Amino acid sequence: MDVDNILRSLGTYGRYQVLQFAYNLFCLPILTYPVVIYVFVGYIPDFKCKIPEKHVTNYYADINTSYNVTIHSIQCDVIYETNRSGVLTRETIPCRDGYEYFGQETTASEWNLVCGAEGLGSMSTTMTVIGQMIGAALFPALADKYGRLLISYTNFIAMALCYVLAAFVPWFSAFVILRLLMGAFGQGAGLTLATLLLEIFPAESRGNVVSIGSVAWSLSISSISLVAYLLRNVSWRYTMLAAGIIGSHSLASRWILQESPRWLVANGRYEEAKQWIKRAAKWNKIDPSIIIDEFDSELQSSELQLLVDETTVYNKPGTNDEQTGKKRKEERLSVLDIFRHKHILLTSVIVWIVWFVNSITYYGLFLTSGTMSGNVYLNFFLNGIVEIPSIFLYLFTINRYGRKKTCVMFHAIAGVSLTLTAVLNFTADTPALKGLASALSFAGKFGISGSFMTIFLYTPEIYPTNLRALGMGLASAAARIGGMISPYAALFGAYIPWGPGVVFGSLSLVVTVLFLWLPETTGKELPDTLEEAKNFYVLKDNKKKTTMNALNGDF
Repeated sequence: MDVDNILRSLGTYGRYQVLQFAYNLFCLPILTYPVVIYVFVGYIPDFKCKIPEKHVTNYYADINTSYNVTIHSIQCDVIYETNRSGVLTRETIPCRDGYEYFGQETTASEWNLVCGAEGLGSMSTTMTVIGQMIGAALFPALADKYGRLLISYTNFIAMALCYVLAAFVPWFSAFVILRLLMGAFGQGAGLTLATLLLEIFPAESRGNVVSIGSVAWSLSISSISLVAYLLRNVSWRYTMLAAGIIGSHSLASRWILQESPRWLVANGRYEEAKQWIKRAAKWNKIDPSIIIDEFDSELQSSELQLLVDETTVYNKPGTNDEQTGKKRKEERLSVLDIFRHKHILLTSVIVWIVWFVNSITYYGLFLTSGTMSGNVYLNFFLNGIVEIPSIFLYLFTINRYGRKKTCVMFHAIAGVSLTLTAVLNFTADTPALKGLASALSFAGKFGISGSFMTIFLYTPEIYPTNLRALGMGLASAAARIGGMISPYAALFGAYIPWGPGVVFGSLSLVVTVLFLWLPETTGKELPDTLEEAKNFYVLKDNKKKTTMNALNGDF
Protein backbone atom coordinates (compact mmCIF):
# COMPACT_ATOMS: atom_id res chain seq x y z
CA MET A 1 0.00 0.00 0.00
CA ASP A 2 1.24 3.50 -0.87
CA VAL A 3 0.96 5.18 2.54
CA ASP A 4 2.58 8.33 1.19
CA ASN A 5 -0.47 9.00 -1.02
CA ILE A 6 -2.69 8.82 2.07
CA LEU A 7 -0.41 11.25 3.92
CA ARG A 8 -0.44 13.64 0.95
CA SER A 9 -4.24 13.54 0.88
CA LEU A 10 -4.25 14.61 4.53
CA GLY A 11 -1.97 17.54 3.67
CA THR A 12 1.78 17.18 3.46
CA TYR A 13 2.21 19.67 6.30
CA GLY A 14 -1.24 19.39 7.86
CA ARG A 15 -1.86 20.95 11.25
CA TYR A 16 -2.14 17.56 12.93
CA GLN A 17 1.22 16.32 11.63
CA VAL A 18 2.89 19.67 12.41
CA LEU A 19 1.65 19.63 16.01
CA GLN A 20 2.83 16.04 16.42
CA PHE A 21 6.17 17.12 14.96
CA ALA A 22 6.42 20.15 17.29
CA TYR A 23 5.82 18.13 20.44
CA ASN A 24 8.23 15.46 19.21
CA LEU A 25 10.95 18.13 19.01
CA PHE A 26 9.96 19.53 22.41
CA CYS A 27 10.98 16.19 23.92
CA LEU A 28 14.54 16.45 22.57
CA PRO A 29 16.47 18.16 25.43
CA ILE A 30 16.34 15.23 27.82
CA LEU A 31 17.59 12.99 24.99
CA THR A 32 20.62 15.14 24.15
CA TYR A 33 22.09 15.42 27.66
CA PRO A 34 23.23 11.92 28.79
CA VAL A 35 26.74 11.98 27.24
CA VAL A 36 27.62 15.67 27.15
CA ILE A 37 26.33 16.60 30.61
CA TYR A 38 29.53 15.17 32.10
CA VAL A 39 31.45 18.11 30.65
CA PHE A 40 29.83 20.21 33.39
CA VAL A 41 29.13 17.79 36.23
CA GLY A 42 32.39 15.84 36.00
CA TYR A 43 35.13 18.30 35.08
CA ILE A 44 38.16 18.44 37.37
CA PRO A 45 38.36 21.74 39.34
CA ASP A 46 41.61 23.21 40.61
CA PHE A 47 42.98 21.07 43.41
CA LYS A 48 46.07 20.19 45.36
CA CYS A 49 47.22 17.48 47.68
CA LYS A 50 45.95 18.02 51.22
CA ILE A 51 48.54 18.25 53.97
CA PRO A 52 47.45 17.82 57.60
CA GLU A 53 48.17 20.90 59.64
CA LYS A 54 49.15 18.87 62.68
CA HIS A 55 51.03 15.64 63.25
CA VAL A 56 52.66 15.68 59.84
CA THR A 57 54.95 12.82 60.81
CA ASN A 58 51.93 10.55 61.37
CA TYR A 59 51.23 10.77 57.64
CA TYR A 60 54.73 11.25 56.31
CA ALA A 61 56.92 9.09 58.49
CA ASP A 62 59.98 9.72 56.32
CA ILE A 63 60.16 13.34 57.49
CA ASN A 64 62.78 13.94 60.14
CA THR A 65 61.64 16.94 62.14
CA SER A 66 65.13 17.46 63.54
CA TYR A 67 66.02 19.11 60.24
CA ASN A 68 64.57 22.23 58.67
CA VAL A 69 61.76 20.83 56.47
CA THR A 70 59.62 22.76 53.96
CA ILE A 71 56.54 21.04 52.53
CA HIS A 72 55.07 21.96 49.12
CA SER A 73 51.71 20.62 47.96
CA ILE A 74 51.07 20.01 44.27
CA GLN A 75 48.15 18.27 42.60
CA CYS A 76 49.00 14.59 42.96
CA ASP A 77 52.08 14.63 45.21
CA VAL A 78 53.73 16.31 48.14
CA ILE A 79 57.25 17.68 47.77
CA TYR A 80 59.29 18.16 50.90
CA GLU A 81 62.63 19.91 51.01
CA THR A 82 65.08 19.15 53.80
CA ASN A 83 67.96 21.39 54.76
CA ARG A 84 70.70 19.27 56.33
CA SER A 85 73.51 21.56 57.38
CA GLY A 86 73.13 23.69 54.30
CA VAL A 87 72.60 20.77 51.95
CA LEU A 88 69.15 20.99 50.37
CA THR A 89 67.45 17.75 49.32
CA ARG A 90 64.05 17.35 47.65
CA GLU A 91 61.81 14.28 47.73
CA THR A 92 58.40 13.61 46.21
CA ILE A 93 55.84 11.32 47.84
CA PRO A 94 52.22 10.57 46.90
CA CYS A 95 49.22 12.11 48.64
CA ARG A 96 48.24 10.26 51.78
CA ASP A 97 45.52 12.50 53.16
CA GLY A 98 43.29 13.20 50.18
CA TYR A 99 42.90 16.36 48.15
CA GLU A 100 41.79 19.94 48.60
CA TYR A 101 39.50 21.35 45.88
CA PHE A 102 38.71 24.90 44.85
CA GLY A 103 35.51 25.90 43.09
CA GLN A 104 32.21 24.20 42.34
CA GLU A 105 31.63 20.69 43.64
CA THR A 106 31.70 18.12 40.83
CA THR A 107 31.71 14.35 40.67
CA ALA A 108 35.51 14.52 40.40
CA SER A 109 35.84 16.43 43.68
CA GLU A 110 33.18 14.45 45.52
CA TRP A 111 34.60 11.03 44.64
CA ASN A 112 38.26 12.02 44.15
CA LEU A 113 38.34 11.15 40.45
CA VAL A 114 41.74 12.72 39.96
CA CYS A 115 45.35 11.65 39.46
CA GLY A 116 45.39 7.85 39.26
CA ALA A 117 41.58 7.71 39.29
CA GLU A 118 41.10 10.33 36.58
CA GLY A 119 40.20 7.73 33.97
CA LEU A 120 37.16 6.66 36.01
CA GLY A 121 35.38 9.86 35.03
CA SER A 122 35.83 9.12 31.33
CA MET A 123 34.83 5.53 32.04
CA SER A 124 31.45 6.70 33.38
CA THR A 125 30.80 8.47 30.07
CA THR A 126 31.90 5.36 28.19
CA MET A 127 29.35 3.40 30.23
CA THR A 128 26.68 5.85 29.09
CA VAL A 129 27.63 5.15 25.49
CA ILE A 130 27.59 1.40 26.17
CA GLY A 131 24.08 1.92 27.49
CA GLN A 132 23.20 3.71 24.25
CA MET A 133 24.54 0.76 22.28
CA ILE A 134 22.41 -1.64 24.33
CA GLY A 135 19.37 0.57 23.85
CA ALA A 136 20.01 0.89 20.11
CA ALA A 137 20.20 -2.88 19.74
CA LEU A 138 17.22 -3.69 21.97
CA PHE A 139 14.48 -1.07 21.76
CA PRO A 140 14.14 -0.51 17.97
CA ALA A 141 13.46 -4.22 17.53
CA LEU A 142 10.79 -3.95 20.22
CA ALA A 143 9.42 -0.86 18.46
CA ASP A 144 9.10 -2.83 15.21
CA LYS A 145 7.18 -5.51 17.09
CA TYR A 146 5.07 -3.57 19.60
CA GLY A 147 4.87 -0.11 18.06
CA ARG A 148 6.83 3.15 18.16
CA LEU A 149 4.67 4.93 20.73
CA LEU A 150 4.70 2.30 23.50
CA ILE A 151 8.48 1.97 23.46
CA SER A 152 9.16 5.73 23.32
CA TYR A 153 7.02 6.82 26.27
CA THR A 154 8.04 3.94 28.54
CA ASN A 155 11.67 4.85 27.87
CA PHE A 156 10.95 8.49 28.67
CA ILE A 157 9.52 7.53 32.06
CA ALA A 158 12.52 5.33 32.88
CA MET A 159 15.00 7.98 31.74
CA ALA A 160 13.46 10.76 33.84
CA LEU A 161 13.61 8.50 36.88
CA CYS A 162 17.32 7.81 36.26
CA TYR A 163 18.12 11.54 36.14
CA VAL A 164 16.40 12.13 39.48
CA LEU A 165 18.08 9.17 41.16
CA ALA A 166 21.51 10.19 39.79
CA ALA A 167 21.10 13.56 41.50
CA PHE A 168 20.86 11.89 44.93
CA VAL A 169 22.92 8.68 44.94
CA PRO A 170 25.93 8.86 47.31
CA TRP A 171 28.00 6.15 45.58
CA PHE A 172 30.02 6.49 42.40
CA SER A 173 29.23 2.91 41.34
CA ALA A 174 25.48 3.64 41.52
CA PHE A 175 26.03 6.86 39.55
CA VAL A 176 27.80 4.91 36.79
CA ILE A 177 24.99 2.33 36.61
CA LEU A 178 22.39 5.09 36.36
CA ARG A 179 24.35 6.76 33.57
CA LEU A 180 24.41 3.45 31.69
CA LEU A 181 20.63 3.19 32.08
CA MET A 182 20.21 6.82 30.95
CA GLY A 183 22.08 5.96 27.78
CA ALA A 184 19.98 2.86 27.12
CA PHE A 185 16.59 4.44 27.76
CA GLY A 186 17.55 7.68 26.02
CA GLN A 187 18.62 5.84 22.90
CA GLY A 188 15.46 3.74 22.95
CA ALA A 189 13.26 6.82 23.17
CA GLY A 190 15.30 8.81 20.65
CA LEU A 191 15.44 6.22 17.88
CA THR A 192 11.79 5.20 18.12
CA LEU A 193 10.71 8.84 18.31
CA ALA A 194 12.77 9.68 15.21
CA THR A 195 11.30 6.74 13.30
CA LEU A 196 7.80 7.75 14.37
CA LEU A 197 8.45 11.28 13.18
CA LEU A 198 9.71 10.28 9.72
CA GLU A 199 6.76 7.93 9.19
CA ILE A 200 4.05 10.60 9.47
CA PHE A 201 5.39 12.58 6.47
CA PRO A 202 5.66 11.57 2.78
CA ALA A 203 8.99 11.05 0.99
CA GLU A 204 9.41 14.59 -0.37
CA SER A 205 9.10 16.09 3.13
CA ARG A 206 11.68 13.96 4.92
CA GLY A 207 14.62 16.25 4.08
CA ASN A 208 12.87 19.29 5.57
CA VAL A 209 11.74 17.28 8.60
CA VAL A 210 15.28 16.15 9.37
CA SER A 211 16.72 19.63 8.90
CA ILE A 212 14.22 21.24 11.28
CA GLY A 213 14.82 18.41 13.72
CA SER A 214 18.54 19.10 13.50
CA VAL A 215 18.01 22.76 14.45
CA ALA A 216 16.02 21.59 17.47
CA TRP A 217 18.78 19.08 18.34
CA SER A 218 21.44 21.79 18.15
CA LEU A 219 19.48 24.16 20.38
CA SER A 220 18.70 21.33 22.79
CA ILE A 221 22.28 20.15 23.19
CA SER A 222 23.52 23.75 23.54
CA SER A 223 20.96 24.48 26.26
CA ILE A 224 22.79 22.34 28.81
CA SER A 225 25.62 24.89 28.82
CA LEU A 226 23.11 27.58 29.88
CA VAL A 227 21.70 25.33 32.60
CA ALA A 228 25.19 24.53 33.86
CA TYR A 229 26.21 28.20 33.76
CA LEU A 230 23.22 29.27 35.86
CA LEU A 231 24.04 26.53 38.40
CA ARG A 232 27.81 26.98 38.26
CA ASN A 233 28.08 28.02 41.93
CA VAL A 234 26.25 25.04 43.40
CA SER A 235 26.76 21.29 43.50
CA TRP A 236 26.74 19.21 40.32
CA ARG A 237 23.66 17.43 41.71
CA TYR A 238 21.48 20.45 40.95
CA THR A 239 22.57 20.40 37.31
CA MET A 240 21.70 16.71 37.05
CA LEU A 241 18.31 17.27 38.72
CA ALA A 242 17.55 20.26 36.51
CA ALA A 243 18.26 18.17 33.41
CA GLY A 244 15.68 15.63 34.54
CA ILE A 245 13.09 18.29 35.38
CA ILE A 246 13.51 19.93 31.96
CA GLY A 247 12.45 16.69 30.28
CA SER A 248 9.70 15.73 32.72
CA HIS A 249 6.97 17.03 30.38
CA SER A 250 7.84 14.27 27.91
CA LEU A 251 5.99 11.86 30.19
CA ALA A 252 2.83 13.25 28.60
CA SER A 253 3.88 11.84 25.22
CA ARG A 254 1.72 8.80 26.01
CA TRP A 255 -1.38 10.92 25.47
CA ILE A 256 -0.14 13.60 23.07
CA LEU A 257 1.70 11.57 20.43
CA GLN A 258 0.01 8.93 18.25
CA GLU A 259 1.21 5.67 16.74
CA SER A 260 2.84 5.65 13.30
CA PRO A 261 0.24 5.10 10.54
CA ARG A 262 2.87 3.36 8.41
CA TRP A 263 3.60 0.88 11.22
CA LEU A 264 -0.13 0.24 11.70
CA VAL A 265 -0.57 -0.54 8.00
CA ALA A 266 2.57 -2.66 7.78
CA ASN A 267 1.33 -4.78 10.69
CA GLY A 268 -2.21 -5.25 9.41
CA ARG A 269 -3.89 -2.98 11.99
CA TYR A 270 -6.07 -1.31 9.41
CA GLU A 271 -8.90 -0.19 11.71
CA GLU A 272 -6.45 1.66 13.93
CA ALA A 273 -4.90 3.21 10.82
CA LYS A 274 -8.36 4.43 9.79
CA GLN A 275 -8.85 5.98 13.22
CA TRP A 276 -5.51 7.76 12.81
CA ILE A 277 -6.65 9.09 9.42
CA LYS A 278 -9.97 10.30 10.86
CA ARG A 279 -8.22 12.07 13.73
CA ALA A 280 -5.74 13.75 11.42
CA ALA A 281 -8.47 14.75 8.96
CA LYS A 282 -10.49 16.33 11.77
CA TRP A 283 -7.53 18.42 12.94
CA ASN A 284 -6.66 19.36 9.34
CA LYS A 285 -10.31 20.23 8.58
CA ILE A 286 -10.53 17.72 5.73
CA ASP A 287 -13.41 15.38 4.93
CA PRO A 288 -12.13 11.96 6.08
CA SER A 289 -14.61 9.92 4.02
CA ILE A 290 -12.77 10.56 0.74
CA ILE A 291 -9.43 9.57 2.28
CA ILE A 292 -10.93 6.49 3.92
CA ASP A 293 -12.34 5.45 0.54
CA GLU A 294 -8.87 5.95 -0.94
CA PHE A 295 -7.42 3.88 1.89
CA ASP A 296 -9.90 1.04 1.29
CA SER A 297 -9.20 1.17 -2.44
CA GLU A 298 -5.45 0.96 -1.81
CA LEU A 299 -6.04 -1.91 0.61
CA GLN A 300 -8.18 -3.85 -1.88
CA SER A 301 -5.56 -3.33 -4.59
CA SER A 302 -2.86 -4.62 -2.26
CA GLU A 303 -4.93 -7.66 -1.31
CA LEU A 304 -5.70 -8.35 -4.98
CA GLN A 305 -2.01 -8.14 -5.83
CA LEU A 306 -1.24 -10.46 -2.92
CA LEU A 307 -3.85 -12.92 -4.20
CA VAL A 308 -2.25 -12.83 -7.66
CA ASP A 309 1.16 -13.42 -6.12
CA GLU A 310 -0.16 -16.30 -4.04
CA THR A 311 -1.76 -17.88 -7.11
CA THR A 312 1.52 -17.57 -8.98
CA VAL A 313 3.40 -19.17 -6.10
CA TYR A 314 0.76 -21.88 -5.68
CA ASN A 315 0.91 -22.84 -9.37
CA LYS A 316 4.69 -23.19 -9.36
CA PRO A 317 5.98 -26.77 -9.24
CA GLY A 318 6.96 -27.88 -5.76
CA THR A 319 4.86 -25.23 -3.98
CA ASN A 320 2.59 -26.46 -1.20
CA ASP A 321 -0.19 -24.92 0.90
CA GLU A 322 2.20 -24.21 3.73
CA GLN A 323 4.35 -22.01 1.49
CA THR A 324 1.29 -20.24 0.16
CA GLY A 325 0.03 -19.67 3.68
CA LYS A 326 3.26 -17.94 4.58
CA LYS A 327 2.56 -15.37 1.87
CA ARG A 328 -0.72 -14.45 3.55
CA LYS A 329 0.98 -13.53 6.78
CA GLU A 330 2.31 -10.07 7.39
CA GLU A 331 5.99 -9.90 6.56
CA ARG A 332 8.09 -10.53 9.68
CA LEU A 333 11.76 -9.69 9.30
CA SER A 334 14.78 -10.06 11.55
CA VAL A 335 18.38 -8.91 11.60
CA LEU A 336 19.34 -12.04 9.65
CA ASP A 337 17.54 -10.67 6.59
CA ILE A 338 20.14 -7.89 6.38
CA PHE A 339 22.91 -10.47 6.12
CA ARG A 340 21.09 -12.65 3.54
CA HIS A 341 21.16 -10.03 0.77
CA LYS A 342 24.64 -8.96 -0.29
CA HIS A 343 23.67 -5.51 -1.55
CA ILE A 344 21.80 -4.60 1.64
CA LEU A 345 24.67 -6.00 3.71
CA LEU A 346 27.38 -4.06 1.83
CA THR A 347 25.39 -0.83 2.09
CA SER A 348 24.74 -1.50 5.78
CA VAL A 349 28.44 -2.08 6.56
CA ILE A 350 29.46 1.21 4.93
CA VAL A 351 26.64 3.02 6.70
CA TRP A 352 27.77 1.55 10.03
CA ILE A 353 31.32 2.85 9.39
CA VAL A 354 29.94 6.31 8.62
CA TRP A 355 27.92 6.33 11.85
CA PHE A 356 31.00 5.20 13.81
CA VAL A 357 33.18 8.00 12.40
CA ASN A 358 30.45 10.61 12.87
CA SER A 359 29.93 9.64 16.50
CA ILE A 360 33.57 9.51 17.59
CA THR A 361 34.20 12.87 15.90
CA TYR A 362 30.97 14.59 16.98
CA TYR A 363 31.16 13.69 20.66
CA GLY A 364 34.95 13.88 20.71
CA LEU A 365 34.77 17.54 19.68
CA PHE A 366 32.13 18.24 22.33
CA LEU A 367 34.01 16.48 25.12
CA THR A 368 37.28 18.23 24.27
CA SER A 369 35.65 21.68 24.28
CA GLY A 370 36.66 22.05 27.93
CA THR A 371 40.34 21.79 26.97
CA MET A 372 40.12 24.60 24.41
CA SER A 373 41.32 28.05 25.37
CA GLY A 374 38.59 30.36 26.66
CA ASN A 375 35.38 29.87 28.63
CA VAL A 376 34.18 26.26 28.82
CA TYR A 377 30.48 27.27 28.75
CA LEU A 378 30.96 29.50 25.71
CA ASN A 379 33.08 26.91 23.88
CA PHE A 380 30.45 24.25 24.43
CA PHE A 381 27.65 26.59 23.36
CA LEU A 382 29.49 27.52 20.16
CA ASN A 383 30.18 23.84 19.42
CA GLY A 384 26.44 23.28 19.50
CA ILE A 385 25.29 26.41 17.69
CA VAL A 386 27.76 25.91 14.83
CA GLU A 387 25.54 23.03 13.72
CA ILE A 388 22.79 25.46 12.68
CA PRO A 389 24.66 27.03 9.69
CA SER A 390 25.36 23.51 8.42
CA ILE A 391 21.60 22.94 8.33
CA PHE A 392 21.12 25.72 5.77
CA LEU A 393 23.79 24.24 3.52
CA TYR A 394 22.17 20.84 4.05
CA LEU A 395 18.77 22.25 3.00
CA PHE A 396 20.27 23.78 -0.13
CA THR A 397 21.99 20.58 -1.27
CA ILE A 398 20.04 17.57 0.06
CA ASN A 399 17.35 17.46 -2.65
CA ARG A 400 19.21 19.41 -5.31
CA TYR A 401 22.33 17.23 -5.35
CA GLY A 402 21.19 14.15 -3.44
CA ARG A 403 22.19 12.35 -0.23
CA LYS A 404 25.52 11.00 -1.52
CA LYS A 405 27.05 14.24 -2.77
CA THR A 406 25.83 16.13 0.28
CA CYS A 407 27.41 13.68 2.71
CA VAL A 408 30.66 13.56 0.73
CA MET A 409 30.85 17.36 0.79
CA PHE A 410 30.31 17.58 4.57
CA HIS A 411 32.85 14.87 5.32
CA ALA A 412 35.40 16.56 3.09
CA ILE A 413 34.91 19.82 5.02
CA ALA A 414 35.31 18.00 8.33
CA GLY A 415 38.34 16.01 7.19
CA VAL A 416 40.28 18.96 5.79
CA SER A 417 39.41 21.32 8.67
CA LEU A 418 40.29 18.89 11.45
CA THR A 419 43.52 17.84 9.75
CA LEU A 420 44.58 21.50 9.51
CA THR A 421 43.58 21.93 13.18
CA ALA A 422 46.01 19.16 14.09
CA VAL A 423 48.78 20.81 12.08
CA LEU A 424 48.22 24.17 13.78
CA ASN A 425 48.05 22.60 17.25
CA PHE A 426 51.41 21.02 16.52
CA THR A 427 53.07 24.17 15.18
CA ALA A 428 51.12 27.13 16.58
CA ASP A 429 53.10 29.36 18.94
CA THR A 430 51.11 32.60 18.74
CA PRO A 431 47.59 33.55 19.95
CA ALA A 432 46.52 34.23 16.34
CA LEU A 433 47.42 30.73 15.16
CA LYS A 434 45.80 29.17 18.21
CA GLY A 435 42.66 31.17 17.46
CA LEU A 436 42.76 29.91 13.86
CA ALA A 437 43.07 26.33 15.16
CA SER A 438 39.93 26.86 17.27
CA ALA A 439 38.08 28.32 14.27
CA LEU A 440 39.03 25.30 12.13
CA SER A 441 37.87 22.99 14.91
CA PHE A 442 34.46 24.69 14.77
CA ALA A 443 34.53 24.27 10.96
CA GLY A 444 35.17 20.55 11.48
CA LYS A 445 32.19 20.44 13.83
CA PHE A 446 30.16 22.21 11.13
CA GLY A 447 31.07 19.48 8.63
CA ILE A 448 30.47 16.49 10.88
CA SER A 449 27.10 17.91 12.00
CA GLY A 450 25.97 18.22 8.39
CA SER A 451 27.08 14.66 7.73
CA PHE A 452 25.15 13.42 10.75
CA MET A 453 21.96 15.02 9.41
CA THR A 454 22.46 13.43 6.00
CA ILE A 455 23.21 9.93 7.25
CA PHE A 456 20.33 10.14 9.73
CA LEU A 457 17.99 10.82 6.82
CA TYR A 458 19.67 8.31 4.52
CA THR A 459 19.75 5.26 6.82
CA PRO A 460 15.99 4.57 7.21
CA GLU A 461 15.55 5.00 3.44
CA ILE A 462 17.51 1.83 2.60
CA TYR A 463 15.42 -0.56 4.75
CA PRO A 464 11.86 -1.90 4.43
CA THR A 465 9.28 -0.84 7.02
CA ASN A 466 9.58 -3.88 9.31
CA LEU A 467 13.38 -3.57 9.30
CA ARG A 468 13.58 0.22 9.42
CA ALA A 469 13.76 0.75 13.18
CA LEU A 470 16.07 -2.25 13.53
CA GLY A 471 18.30 -0.89 10.74
CA MET A 472 18.45 2.47 12.53
CA GLY A 473 19.24 0.63 15.74
CA LEU A 474 22.18 -1.28 14.26
CA ALA A 475 23.58 1.89 12.71
CA SER A 476 23.22 3.67 16.02
CA ALA A 477 24.92 0.76 17.77
CA ALA A 478 27.90 1.23 15.44
CA ALA A 479 27.89 4.91 16.37
CA ARG A 480 27.93 3.99 20.03
CA ILE A 481 31.22 2.12 19.55
CA GLY A 482 32.70 5.41 18.36
CA GLY A 483 31.03 7.17 21.25
CA MET A 484 32.62 4.74 23.72
CA ILE A 485 36.05 5.85 22.55
CA SER A 486 35.30 9.59 22.35
CA PRO A 487 35.44 10.30 26.14
CA TYR A 488 39.15 9.53 26.09
CA ALA A 489 39.84 12.15 23.40
CA ALA A 490 40.41 14.80 26.08
CA LEU A 491 42.96 12.62 27.88
CA PHE A 492 44.64 11.84 24.57
CA GLY A 493 44.75 15.54 23.72
CA ALA A 494 46.33 16.36 27.09
CA TYR A 495 49.37 14.28 26.12
CA ILE A 496 49.33 14.91 22.35
CA PRO A 497 47.47 18.18 21.58
CA TRP A 498 47.35 17.50 17.85
CA GLY A 499 46.40 13.81 18.22
CA PRO A 500 42.58 14.09 18.24
CA GLY A 501 42.62 16.29 15.12
CA VAL A 502 44.71 13.74 13.22
CA VAL A 503 42.39 10.87 14.16
CA PHE A 504 39.15 12.75 13.48
CA GLY A 505 40.38 14.31 10.25
CA SER A 506 41.80 11.08 8.80
CA LEU A 507 38.66 9.08 9.55
CA SER A 508 36.46 11.75 7.96
CA LEU A 509 38.54 11.68 4.77
CA VAL A 510 38.31 7.86 4.60
CA VAL A 511 34.52 8.00 4.90
CA THR A 512 34.41 10.61 2.14
CA VAL A 513 35.69 7.93 -0.24
CA LEU A 514 33.58 5.05 1.13
CA PHE A 515 30.33 6.94 0.64
CA LEU A 516 30.85 6.87 -3.13
CA TRP A 517 29.91 3.15 -3.10
CA LEU A 518 26.44 3.76 -1.62
CA PRO A 519 23.23 3.97 -3.70
CA GLU A 520 21.32 7.24 -4.04
CA THR A 521 17.88 7.35 -2.35
CA THR A 522 16.77 10.91 -3.13
CA GLY A 523 13.13 11.01 -4.26
CA LYS A 524 12.64 7.25 -3.83
CA GLU A 525 9.59 5.81 -2.07
CA LEU A 526 10.33 4.20 1.29
CA PRO A 527 10.31 0.41 0.70
CA ASP A 528 7.59 -1.39 2.66
CA THR A 529 8.76 -4.97 2.00
CA LEU A 530 12.05 -6.77 1.59
CA GLU A 531 11.28 -7.43 -2.07
CA GLU A 532 10.86 -3.71 -2.71
CA ALA A 533 14.20 -3.06 -1.03
CA LYS A 534 15.87 -5.79 -3.12
CA ASN A 535 14.35 -4.45 -6.35
CA PHE A 536 15.95 -1.08 -5.66
CA TYR A 537 19.41 -2.65 -5.74
CA VAL A 538 18.54 -4.87 -8.71
CA LEU A 539 17.45 -1.81 -10.69
CA LYS A 540 20.66 -0.06 -9.68
CA ASP A 541 22.70 -3.04 -10.92
CA ASN A 542 20.75 -3.18 -14.17
CA LYS A 543 21.48 0.52 -14.80
CA LYS A 544 25.18 -0.15 -14.29
CA LYS A 545 25.11 -3.11 -16.69
CA THR A 546 23.22 -1.10 -19.29
CA THR A 547 25.77 1.70 -19.03
CA MET A 548 28.68 -0.73 -19.35
CA ASN A 549 27.10 -2.48 -22.34
CA ALA A 550 26.55 0.84 -24.04
CA LEU A 551 30.14 1.83 -23.47
CA ASN A 552 31.37 -1.51 -24.79
CA GLY A 553 29.15 -1.14 -27.82
CA ASP A 554 30.55 2.29 -28.56
CA PHE A 555 34.08 0.94 -28.61
